[in-house]
Amino acid sequence: MYKLAVAVLASVAAMGVLAQEAASKMTRDELLAFLPGTKVTHTTDAGSVRHWTNEPAGKFVASSTNKKIGNALGTQAASGAGTWTVNDAGKYCIDIDWRRLQENWCAYVLKSPDGAYYLNVAEPQHKIEFEK
Repeated sequence: MYKLAVAVLASVAAMGVLAQEAASKMTRDELLAFLPGTKVTHTTDAGSVRHWTNEPAGKFVASSTNKKIGNALGTQAASGAGTWTVNDAGKYCIDIDWRRLQENWCAYVLKSPDGAYYLNVAEPQHKIEFEK
């Protein structure tokens, strides 16, 4: 049983390495051409699913299932105004003004040959969806 578990874990790790090697970092110019008008779906580590559309002027309104915080009324949905940019290093940068906190991050966008996108690392927990 132990050998089977080790073999399964090794296989999963190898698949992650292959995905990482196959995914390529999008350049700043690629991102600037690709991101405007793109609908985004992103799931946080806490399980919140968020949606927004990257407006050409660099703004958006995000909605979230807000699994991490919720609110005083017992509902979890939240929305917040945000901005997106691509910095000089070629990272996709997000700034969202949620009512209870400010979210601000930058990440490289990796694109795999199968059309999947990831933030910084080509692993399932780093997946982000873009739809034109």
